Amino acid sequence: MAMVTRRIPGLLPGILFFFTPLLCSAGPDLAADLFEEGRWTECSRECRRVLLSDPADETARLLQAVSSLRSGRTNEWAGDTLAALSRSRRPEVRAMAAYELGRVVWAKNDAGAAFDLLRKAFLETRSQPLFLRSGCSLHTLLRDFPTLGKNDPSVLQSLETCRPLWTLELREECASPLGPQGREPWVATPGRWVVTFYRNQIAPAIGARCSLEPSCSVYFLAASRKHGLLGLPMLADRLVREPSVVAEGRHPVQGDGPTRFADPVSDHDAWFRAEGGE
Repeated sequence: MAMVTRRIPGLLPGILFFFTPLLCSAGPDLAADLFEEGRWTECSRECRRVLLSDPADETARLLQAVSSLRSGRTNEWAGDTLAALSRSRRPEVRAMAAYELGRVVWAKNDAGAAFDLLRKAFLETRSQPLFLRSGCSLHTLLRDFPTLGKNDPSVLQSLETCRPLWTLELREECASPLGPQGREPWVATPGRWVVTFYRNQIAPAIGARCSLEPSCSVYFLAASRKHGLLGLPMLADRLVREPSVVAEGRHPVQGDGPTRFADPVSDHDAWFRAEGGE
């Protein structure tokens, strides 16, 4: 007789592990059981009962907010609750709330806020499941928005270190919440490999040399995501054009270092749009 495996529905099937240290020290046992079974509505109702007798029970508030999100009710209350709990004095409550809120704001396409919250969860948690999920989610976010982590090399190094621990199931679980339109097309994968190799093996030795904004590696990554393998000849064209763009001095971009000059992909793919490629 085949064994039937019961899985917890929702965005993060392994979410219960995050709450294990919380549930041992706080009290809503029935709410925890309902959460484990994926019975989000009943869990939320039981959390409300617990909070009537103890409004300060942070675990019940956290379970209630997450259950509300799992049941598909994306409301401001859940977001506000998670925002408040992300400032909790209890480290694991704070880290878990930051993680959940990070996924919420990521789904709203607020990549900067999502990075800050996922980074907070990744650095502060002592729970291995949450550490792995927040790290995997953070890595996925940075794959789509690589400039977010450019000033935080220690976090990038930590992510590279724990990458071997991310299973295929975990990677699927921590995929972008933006949907198919927010994910990287398969034809962009070779470009991402090239950029990753360059950043890890070559850039540290030669330093930043590009005088354009975005940098050549970011330009190539964006071109690959928009136009697939055509990103390679677009990068070659840019390398040839770079001295003339700098000499013309148009569209300067001021930053902390030397002046750079704006040269986005959108300025050089009109031919593609004109042919109906987008």
